[in-house]
Amino acid sequence: MDENQFLNEFYKMLSPVDLWEGETNSIKEIFDARLTRHGITINQAEKMLNMQKRTLEGILDGSAKRVDVINLLKLGQFLGLQMDALLKLFLNDMPQEMVGELEDAKKKSYILSTFDIKSLAKSGFLTTKTDFDQIEKRIVTYFGLKSIFQYSNKQIIPAFSKTKKSESSLMREFWVRSAYAHFDCLKNPNLYDKMKLVDLIAKIKPYSMNVTTGLRTVTQALYNIGVSVIYQPHLQTTQVRGATFIINGKPCIVLTDLNKRYATIWFALLHELHHVIFDFDEIERNVFHLTGEADLFLLQEDKADEFARDYFLPAERSRFIYKYIDSPLVVANFAREHQIHPSMIYNFYCWDMDATGKGSFWAKYKHTEADVKLALKDINIDPFDKERVEDTVNYLKENIFNI
Repeated sequence: MDENQFLNEFYKMLSPVDLWEGETNSIKEIFDARLTRHGITINQAEKMLNMQKRTLEGILDGSAKRVDVINLLKLGQFLGLQMDALLKLFLNDMPQEMVGELEDAKKKSYILSTFDIKSLAKSGFLTTKTDFDQIEKRIVTYFGLKSIFQYSNKQIIPAFSKTKKSESSLMREFWVRSAYAHFDCLKNPNLYDKMKLVDLIAKIKPYSMNVTTGLRTVTQALYNIGVSVIYQPHLQTTQVRGATFIINGKPCIVLTDLNKRYATIWFALLHELHHVIFDFDEIERNVFHLTGEADLFLLQEDKADEFARDYFLPAERSRFIYKYIDSPLVVANFAREHQIHPSMIYNFYCWDMDATGKGSFWAKYKHTEADVKLALKDINIDPFDKERVEDTVNYLKENIFNI
């Protein structure tokens, strides 16, 4: 019988369970037991495996700095080990420095596939695109994770697929997970009451006239009836202009600065409040809903837009005031009479002219814009500038929600 015939016959004898008695964490123990059981010498084994002594010993005693995959697979066949069992034992025997290298490579691969490093750096969240140790530390510290892999362990957001994701979907997921983390940390202690929200919505509009404190006052009032509102900046490659979460049975709203316009902030708030009132159950099933991105849950965005529009400036009123759009005094008096800020009328006019194809008037009426930064100065605590989510939440509790 030549060597190849012997090898073939030997492999026929092997069984995945014909390995050893009891438990072991060593490939070498299994290898020695197999040689003893079948009366094979180490030299015969080397020939059968077509492997040099030094190579085989390096695998068995874990001293090899690099291991050829084919040699490892051949040894696994010789021992009758399934692939997963072979790798598990091999990793157990691996030198600590090699384990560290593999773990480092695993982390880098995870970071590259889970985060859009380039866009996060452009947005200011990251200060480097190449130092993976610093990137890992930044993300872990920000979210309060025990390890980088914990970022996607909690399946709190069922809408995100595990398949390969585009840069925009990675940034959208980061934005959503960041918002969720803030609400989860905030834990609004107030009970949510739908009827109280309906009553409060009827009183919100006049506060839009006060650029300096209006949004803050409304945010505080909403918090007191169980509706949490925070601000989170728009991120590169995303189109989110607002979002509604239902967490632990309570509505949570995120405002963003996609268009950086005062009217847009108030419009987005009323749009999301419409979702809270009419789409609560659907959003609760799916955890969140994003406005401005593709509608994953087929909610009726048109109705929410119509509600927000009619709340501030119904169609019949807009038709009247548009005739005097170039008369600042008339517009200002009309806005005061209808309890809205004048810049909202100009914004609605520009939106409507765009929609009807009558031209773009944004540049012409840019001087009428209210200062959105002033409106957001109290709640515009850019969480991406903070070291931890908890830092932003502590500020909001102490300075906005008076906890």
